[in-house]
Amino acid sequence: MADLPDGDEVPEPAPRPPRIDGALMLSFGAVHPGREALAVEVFTEVSRYLGKLLGDDVISSFEPYFFADGQLADVSGFFIVQGMRERLDELRRDEGFTRLVLRAGAATQNMRVHTLVAGSEAGRLVNLFREVRTELGLI
Repeated sequence: MADLPDGDEVPEPAPRPPRIDGALMLSFGAVHPGREALAVEVFTEVSRYLGKLLGDDVISSFEPYFFADGQLADVSGFFIVQGMRERLDELRRDEGFTRLVLRAGAATQNMRVHTLVAGSEAGRLVNLFREVRTELGLI
């Protein structure tokens, strides 16, 4: 913070958030009975892997979530991995990422990877939705 002549402080501008136009949601269900140790190991492995991707600027952020009140349908929790959609699409095709998803699927039920769009990409999807529905005479 910078001091003004009269002693008042001026806050530094907030750091600008990284540009994000997409995300991956890695969702998982209950742990397969008898594979609890593997589930903990894979959760740690996924967290470290995503931390490395964050450090290498492949992704912008990641955060794990668990449902505190038990499963929601067949999902116990998920990771949200944010970044630029092009980089996330490359990540989805990466063999190391695929191997990790397969390992997680061996530990938990219903392992899935979902692609999400955000920001202007979400606006483009809404516009495309409108165009298609208009072409079909539904709007």
